[in-house]
Amino acid sequence: MFGQFTGSAQNEALQRGNFEIGSGIGYVNAVTSIQIDNGSTVKKGGNTGFQLHLTPSLGYFLTNNFVFGLGMDYLVSSSRGNTDNTVVAPLTSDTKLLFGPYSRVYLPFAGDQAIFLGAVYGYGKSKTEIGDGAEIQKANTTLMTFGAGPGYAIFSNGRVSLDTQVKYNYGFSRSTLNVNGANQSTRTQTTAWDFVVGIHFYFNRQ
Repeated sequence: MFGQFTGSAQNEALQRGNFEIGSGIGYVNAVTSIQIDNGSTVKKGGNTGFQLHLTPSLGYFLTNNFVFGLGMDYLVSSSRGNTDNTVVAPLTSDTKLLFGPYSRVYLPFAGDQAIFLGAVYGYGKSKTEIGDGAEIQKANTTLMTFGAGPGYAIFSNGRVSLDTQVKYNYGFSRSTLNVNGANQSTRTQTTAWDFVVGIHFYFNRQ
């Protein structure tokens, strides 16, 4: 595959009216701040974690070098923290499915390469399991994320590109779960650096 990317690509890949379809796989190192309110007290803390995700997308070039479309993020993650100063740090496992618009602005150079700036917004739901060694609590959460950052693409035959991108992501979520008969609301803010490697295909209606 890498041998195919040494040839000269044509600028037609980034022309107005073309479609872009592809996917990437990413790795995230995240830092999370958490505020827990049970009605009488408020606890604050945080944790760190790791995350892998798959990002399929479909876009349309509204003008030359500018694509706008719809993307999806499927994320699987786990983290461990100690937000309430207990001896046993709780273990959290998440699966997230997000949908939202994305855009890219390409700056082509050298015939078969381009630097781009990409941004994506996602909205979705998360199913979370939290275990402290004695019991497991489950929560359904709604969340929003925004990510943006630069990337680099190299093209083959004006139809395929291999991409890498570094993004800064910000996420916000709210959830409510029942703990020992009492409702507990959780507000979570997450910042993360995301490194994604992917492949995209370009085609037109003809």
